[in-house]
Amino acid sequence: MAERITGRAGEVLKFGLGARNWLLAQLDGTDEQFAWVPPEGGRSAKELVDHMTWVILTVCSHLSEILGIELTISDPQQVSGVKTQLVEDIQSAYNAYKTLCGRLNDELLDTETTLPPPARLREGTVETILRIMTGYHVVHHSGQLAVLLRRSKNELQV
Repeated sequence: MAERITGRAGEVLKFGLGARNWLLAQLDGTDEQFAWVPPEGGRSAKELVDHMTWVILTVCSHLSEILGIELTISDPQQVSGVKTQLVEDIQSAYNAYKTLCGRLNDELLDTETTLPPPARLREGTVETILRIMTGYHVVHHSGQLAVLLRRSKNELQV
């Protein structure tokens, strides 16, 4: 059984996992809906989820490197179906996040650091960066995802 993460690191983990759960709750669509791109341009629902998982993995990898924490990030299992693959990708990204949180203490959470471009959040404590990038950022894009999937359903008349 996995060791329970307590203290501030546990609170940061719980916050990010709440965002993950909200994201997973929005994944209701067909393969065609996930591939649909708005006529005015922008990302498809799949591309939006790919963006979120990429950001989580990149931030976790960058922070672990800065903090000297060995973090092995496993590639997600390849499964059939777009929605099933997106769920696998999200779970894989958040597994890396869980692992990182399990290796953080208060001193590491308070470490001031920076993120390289293209990150818009340039600097902050490790705790702030994790809360923003694995929590608020994901919730923000989850709202966009819900709208995209609803629009695609109407456009495609699914």
